[in-house]
Amino acid sequence: MKKLFLIVCSLTMLLNASESFALTIDAYEASNTVAISNWISNLGANVVVLEDFENVKTGWYQRLNTSVGTFTAGGQIGIGATSYNASHDVDSNDPYFSIRDEAWYGRGNTTETGGASNYLDSGDITELYLDLNLTLSVTNLFFILQDPSDVRATTKVNSESVTQTFSGLSNGSLWFIGISADDAISSISWTTSNQNDGYGLDDFSTVTPVPEPATMLLLGFGLIGIAGASRKKLFKK
Repeated sequence: MKKLFLIVCSLTMLLNASESFALTIDAYEASNTVAISNWISNLGANVVVLEDFENVKTGWYQRLNTSVGTFTAGGQIGIGATSYNASHDVDSNDPYFSIRDEAWYGRGNTTETGGASNYLDSGDITELYLDLNLTLSVTNLFFILQDPSDVRATTKVNSESVTQTFSGLSNGSLWFIGISADDAISSISWTTSNQNDGYGLDDFSTVTPVPEPATMLLLGFGLIGIAGASRKKLFKK
């Protein structure tokens, strides 16, 4: 039987905030396909995968630039079986995370396309940061969190942040984490107090609206109008 889990959400705003933005984090077990489908469809239903790590070289990193943004290792080093030190039989004081292509300790690839194998493993470090690629300007983001056990995820948009905490979960649990905001999401950080246990991340994606038929029709007439105007100018020359 799976143990009970605790999800704690808190909203904090800096005193100098000039505007207020709605920011939420929703968490569903991966088996709850109805809730996940509803979350996606409420935002538009057109899923765009930003980073699934399939084109990222496997190995250990302190900093990694990806399509979704830049991941940076921080906090204390991992000391568990999935840590950099344990994998290299060394005694380093530097925190490392890894891109892996094989499952271990309850974590693994979650991408469903054929031949997919890669995912990001925290390497038991206590802090991991993602600074999103601002050119994406996404107001919603979801990803798969694997085997969280003892981990918090804080996301920040401008001056607001929301933190969600997991604890007491059974090994190997798999979660869908959905983040939505009124403005572009700028950063996410994952922290844990346990240097002996890590987690996995995969399939960072966003949802875009699907144009309504009426909108598509108007767009079509607009394109026809532009084409007609261009032809008139062409024949006048």
